[in-house]
Amino acid sequence: MNRNEMDKQLLLEIAKSINCEYEIGIWSETTDFLERQKNISFFEIKYNEGHFQLNIKLSNFNLNEVKSIFTSLVRFLEYNSTLYVREDKDSSIEYYFLSSMLNKKGFLFHVIFQ
Repeated sequence: MNRNEMDKQLLLEIAKSINCEYEIGIWSETTDFLERQKNISFFEIKYNEGHFQLNIKLSNFNLNEVKSIFTSLVRFLEYNSTLYVREDKDSSIEYYFLSSMLNKKGFLFHVIFQ
């Protein structure tokens, strides 16, 4: 297991101790944010088994654009404590993003950029 895979497994293990139940506010804030991004040609957000799955297709897929949109999304949504891990794949860049409040309520995202 490589370092990145270990970090992802640790993040997912931490997420089990956080209440990541569905929140309509997270869904609507994410949708609102993504609708205002000019370089996104398509996005889809679903909630499944304790996490949000977010698929984003960019008009111009490149690492700098992915980083810019992802960091803006994190700043827009994050609570008190935030962790994320990035995985670079052949045709996508994926993030696992966990954020929680002091009362252990939070959310977990799996974000796939293409």
